[in-house]
Amino acid sequence: MSSIIITILFMIAIGAVIGGFTNSLAIKMLFRPYEARYIGKWKVPFTPGLIPKRRDELAVQLGKMVVEHLLTAEGIQQKMNDPVFKRTMIEYAQKEVLKLVESDEKIEDLLKRGIHLENPEQEIRLKASTYLTKKIETKLVNLKSKELAEILPEKTQERIDGAIEPIADLILTKISDYIASSEGKNKLSVMIDRYLADRGTLGSMINMFFTNTRLVDKVQPELLRLLKQKDIQNVITTMLEKEWQSLKETKLETFEDKFDSEELVQGITNLIVNELPIQHVMNLSLSEAIEPYKQRIVEDFVPRIVDAAGQYLSQNLQPLMEQLHLADVVKSQVETFSVGRLEEMVLSISRREFTMITYLGAVLGGMIGLIQGIIITLLG
Repeated sequence: MSSIIITILFMIAIGAVIGGFTNSLAIKMLFRPYEARYIGKWKVPFTPGLIPKRRDELAVQLGKMVVEHLLTAEGIQQKMNDPVFKRTMIEYAQKEVLKLVESDEKIEDLLKRGIHLENPEQEIRLKASTYLTKKIETKLVNLKSKELAEILPEKTQERIDGAIEPIADLILTKISDYIASSEGKNKLSVMIDRYLADRGTLGSMINMFFTNTRLVDKVQPELLRLLKQKDIQNVITTMLEKEWQSLKETKLETFEDKFDSEELVQGITNLIVNELPIQHVMNLSLSEAIEPYKQRIVEDFVPRIVDAAGQYLSQNLQPLMEQLHLADVVKSQVETFSVGRLEEMVLSISRREFTMITYLGAVLGGMIGLIQGIIITLLG
């Protein structure tokens, strides 16, 4: 009886060893040997291991698995639309932006370091000058064929229309004041002398009856009285209105020969650029420049930008992922892995399961040995 038990136990032990060994060997043959083995010209069967032999196919299948089942557009969209994820992203963005806007580094230094500008102030002035020059030149070209009335704002035209009568009154007042002054009287005297001198005999006859002073004294009051008449003011007002109406109907290109357009454009550009406080801004720290807007940027703009970026990515994720060719990226990465690294990756995930498979092989082998021992005992 004891010999039978020893035989059965021996058969169980042999079966367990064979089962465990064969399963362990099968697992190792998944990866090893890493390369094909040869005896002379004859290739040893089952070399290299399964995974090294099928690495290219594995890379392709892993790429497809990642794109089709793991990193899908639907899964990412669902995550991006998750309120908790959105809140986390907004808080993270606010934290990073707050660090940036509280920087004491000067804007000039930030531009030098961030976008590698040697002289930020000069570069910005040059860019602003180029931009303004193009804009003004384009605007002038578009305005050349238009009348002045089409260019000037209506309120400006209404103000000029309303100012014509006061201007006419002002002109008459200034003329009257000048004629009434001693300088104006002397000038009027000279004009009378010149007029009489040009009239020859007639002028000499008039001078016989009037002295120069008496004639000026007669003409000056009459001229001042004439200038105060309403009819004169109406005439000047009408003349100004006609000239203003004619000017409004004049096209801008009519004035082109009166000035150098390039010089005008450059002058306007320089005037605007020189007024820009670029140097002052360059010497400010980022925190000083942003301070009036910091709260609004962090609490308003950042959440909007994060939300807008999330919506854009969510709506365009599928074409973006197609453009990224993630399957090819995964395939390329897997193809660069050494077989040893692939083995380490798989074992790091499945080492426990492979060990259990080895134990399972030993258990099954032991059971087969037990059955064989019983059969041998019964038949013996």
